[in-house]
Amino acid sequence: MPLSFLDEATVLPLRAIIFQCLLLLVAITLEAIVLRRRLQLGYQPSIRYAASLNLLAVVLGWMVFLGVEPWLPTALRTQIISYILFGNFYVNEWSSSLGIVIVLAGLVTFFITFWVKAWALEGLTWVLGMPIVPSRRDPNVNRYRYRRSPPPGSTSPHLLAVLQANALSFSAILLLLLLRYGVTERL
Repeated sequence: MPLSFLDEATVLPLRAIIFQCLLLLVAITLEAIVLRRRLQLGYQPSIRYAASLNLLAVVLGWMVFLGVEPWLPTALRTQIISYILFGNFYVNEWSSSLGIVIVLAGLVTFFITFWVKAWALEGLTWVLGMPIVPSRRDPNVNRYRYRRSPPPGSTSPHLLAVLQANALSFSAILLLLLLRYGVTERL
């Protein structure tokens, strides 16, 4: 008798999956708005870029999480599993320092996600033949000899757009998580 996927999975966190999809839709919408305005893209290209970048970030994030999770201390793993499955934290020795761990994990996640999205947007536009950052035609031979800070406004436009989009989506997700936590605390 062949086993199906659901026979192997003893616990399927449907609530976490649905909430992840909701957060992903919010992030795609907000980031598409920022990419459209900052990079002067159309509606469809900005939504496609935002969806591609966010799906890549989520898939890579879950792969890294599932790779790192077995090496975490058992008490911390219990906290993470309790939050993913039940939406609240378990009381153990990590309860007192959980706030610091969450803030540090959020900051690290923000900057890694920003780097992945910026790299992926540049790569995606180059592959599609519509680069955001034009190639340099005349290399500056004396760039090391006369090293100065770059002139204002010389930062790549896609980096600023991705930074603003990532900050906006992370802020909205944080607000939704706080609202979710506040609603579940009252129930």
